[in-house]
Amino acid sequence: MTFEQTLKHTIDGNICHLQIPQMTQNKRSARNGDGADGDGGEAKGFCAPNLRNCDIFVEDHNFYMYADIHLYRFHLLERQFDTKDMKNLLFNFNSKTASYEVNLPCLPVITEEQKALPEKTDVDKKSSAKLLPPVIDLWKLKRITDICQLQVDNKGDLLKFEADFGYGFAGKFKGNLISVNDKSAIARMPEPHLVSPLQRSIQRELDELTNFSREQYKLNFVDLQVPDGHENPMKYSNNIADAKLTRDEECLLHNLTRMSQTDTLSLSFERTEVDYGLISILLAICYDIRSTSNETTCESGWTRSILSATLSYFEPFDNIKDVVVSFLRRSLIYPLYRNYDLGRLCVQDAIEGLHKNPTWVLKQLLQTHLLFASSDCSQEVFNHYYIEDYIRYVAFSKSSDQTHLQLLARNLKNVLLDVCKKHLRLELGEIETELLKELITDMHLSNTSTSEEEGDDEEEDDTEDDEDADVEDDEDADVEDDDDEDDVNDGGTESGEDASDTSSTTTAPSSSTDTEQNSVIEHCKEVENFAKS
Repeated sequence: MTFEQTLKHTIDGNICHLQIPQMTQNKRSARNGDGADGDGGEAKGFCAPNLRNCDIFVEDHNFYMYADIHLYRFHLLERQFDTKDMKNLLFNFNSKTASYEVNLPCLPVITEEQKALPEKTDVDKKSSAKLLPPVIDLWKLKRITDICQLQVDNKGDLLKFEADFGYGFAGKFKGNLISVNDKSAIARMPEPHLVSPLQRSIQRELDELTNFSREQYKLNFVDLQVPDGHENPMKYSNNIADAKLTRDEECLLHNLTRMSQTDTLSLSFERTEVDYGLISILLAICYDIRSTSNETTCESGWTRSILSATLSYFEPFDNIKDVVVSFLRRSLIYPLYRNYDLGRLCVQDAIEGLHKNPTWVLKQLLQTHLLFASSDCSQEVFNHYYIEDYIRYVAFSKSSDQTHLQLLARNLKNVLLDVCKKHLRLELGEIETELLKELITDMHLSNTSTSEEEGDDEEEDDTEDDEDADVEDDEDADVEDDDDEDDVNDGGTESGEDASDTSSTTTAPSSSTDTEQNSVIEHCKEVENFAKS
């Protein structure tokens, strides 16, 4: 998925006239989902793109159009699109200028304040300096492809846009997916050729927002909830430098590379898209290695596919930051351990593997192929569309030698330094502050309850002491009466001494509980202040 940034526009009244240049491109290997050559087959040189293969979206100030393999973005700062009045939009393709032309309705300018340009934010200023549209939440975009029509040179029949997008390694596959018995592995994107890469990204983000659990994140925020008998994945140490291929892995590598399929790597493809897909898959693998201490389980295949948006949504990426953000988001939504720091450790593992040992990278892809091939959930489909080509790409492609992998590692490291929790757009800071307040409240209530129970115990002890004293007084009074009959002078003195001795005990309350309670509350407040800073 590539981006074309420069779009010409003019404002005439309440109409924004937009010109979208369509780019010619090197012909990719176009294959049907079953691997057979597509209608276009393989061609050399340049070819005209499919004009009707488009997907169109709008938002208040943004227009997105995915045309064939290019994504065009336009940001209208000075006006706002009238999204409610967009009905039966007509796109004209000008064959002389090789560009799409469309008139987009805008809301009218009412007041002088609205006529003045709004003050630019820091993001807008950076975007303007680089001629880039500002980044927005993709799920806010409204898809309008179904209400759009296409005409060529303002004459001829009106045509509907028809989806026929590529997917898989370098987007080289077309048409339906290969038939599988169990479609649970591809349930999120069962027909990728009918969904543009932009729509795949939007659908992924919507699914993530729906499936994210605030309570599950809270459970693993302070300490991982590690089951008995399992090692803490935060403490796992990966032995990357000594990685070697086993006999089974060498045989699989030989079988995959001895076929003529290796020739497909010589065809033209978007190299950055392939590299970012490799990183997406590798990050998911690193999470599974840490969470299982490198001892694969029956869940390993599911983990490696669900955490990689490249696999689970057939989603291509155009920058490393989106790859890292996507992985960190999914690591907090789907697997057993949902911890932000654990996700960052997995990214560091991938950086180390790419930098130190290309054999380790190849070994992980081969192991993933074996896992998917033995899966009961038809994850073998991912081998066909991604893993096998990536194995060939890493093993024999000149463009993925050790120097190139080290470059990817350096870029990934720089991105990791720049990514923080706010980039995940899951309101993690708000959730953590909420959790700390809950902990402080629970501790305060717990210690208050303990103090009240101790106070009740002290009152009961005092009552029992008073009752014992009354009983002893009665007994002494009886003894005194008996002694009066025998010896009146001696009995009065002795009974008075006994009464004074038995009524002299009281219990002093302890202040240790109050001190402990204050200490706990002060500590929690310090933690909360630290989290906010």
